[in-house]
Amino acid sequence: MARWSERFTNTSYRFMRVDRKTGLETAVLNAFKGGTVTRNDDTRIKESAEFPMVDEVDFGPDLVRVYMTVEWAGGETEDVVLGTFLPVVPGRSIRAGYSTAGVRMYGRLQELLDDRFSSPVTVSKGENAVAVAKKVCEDCGLTVVAEPSDYTVTDTRAYGIGAEQNNSEIGDTKLDMVNDLLDLAGFRAAFTDPMGRVVFEKYRDPGEIAPSWTFSQDDPNVRLDPAIEEERDYTDAANHVVVIYGPDEKGKVIASEAWDRDPDSPLSTVRRGRTITRGYSYMGLPPGKTDGEMQAYADKRAQTMLSTAQSVIWRLRMRHPYVPVRVNDTVDVSYRSGGIEGRFQVRAQTLTLGGGCAVDSEVRVFRRRS
Repeated sequence: MARWSERFTNTSYRFMRVDRKTGLETAVLNAFKGGTVTRNDDTRIKESAEFPMVDEVDFGPDLVRVYMTVEWAGGETEDVVLGTFLPVVPGRSIRAGYSTAGVRMYGRLQELLDDRFSSPVTVSKGENAVAVAKKVCEDCGLTVVAEPSDYTVTDTRAYGIGAEQNNSEIGDTKLDMVNDLLDLAGFRAAFTDPMGRVVFEKYRDPGEIAPSWTFSQDDPNVRLDPAIEEERDYTDAANHVVVIYGPDEKGKVIASEAWDRDPDSPLSTVRRGRTITRGYSYMGLPPGKTDGEMQAYADKRAQTMLSTAQSVIWRLRMRHPYVPVRVNDTVDVSYRSGGIEGRFQVRAQTLTLGGGCAVDSEVRVFRRRS
């Protein structure tokens, strides 16, 4: 079992060429030296990277996969895949016969973001939303790992260039289509795993996710930035949320409201003396076979959206050696001298490919700070 809580004695990196069609690793790429990998849950493709390259490499349609090998005292080692990317060489410098370049790398969701249907396509009422999204990805040559879902579309939806979009927030790319269908089914936006596979996961409230790591001020391997940034002013934090689904073809609408009226909550209508409302509307009806099931789903969604509207208030930045934590994981942070004690969700990471693989993490709190 890997000893991630212990200091590394050595870290090394390996860059592999990956055949796009077969997915097989075909060669070691020795031209890369160091670089960074960036993961950000607030971006559409979720991950990117940049690596300096010595000499010239013709990547063609191939991909690049990055490995890190960690070694501990006693010789125990562990290989970790850091990501699989699309390489782009924007330019290079040639000096004294040597060619150097900064190679930009993009996560494989870039392929869906770049692609569009040339004419409108429709998803008919009754089709399985996740199955349709999966087929869109697979038709683009991507491998999909998806949680099962029996949610079916309640109204016909159109996508692509020239389509009358289902709401103003949906674009015309294939990634927009995939994420819209996943949202209807109660899934989080698509992301990629380190092997470059597209992952579909059901949305889970951060409070329901077990922490994957604990960062403590007493841990000598962790350095926490004592500064906390305000995500937004308190005046923008809602205490009332309205969620509306529909209408469908028969005019049915499912709606729900969530309120914060807790006198002990600093953001409640009681403490603030006023109501701050946010509204969310969805074209289709929520999952469920009966009105009761659909209403229960809408009620839970409203509570979740209220929690979200009140939670993204503080952000914490910290630097630490690599540990097996990814974006969207939850972590416990104990930084008593800074007044921070609680559970956070990882929003972004920048991995620097050097000794110890230093990680600059940005986490967000989703529990009110007492």
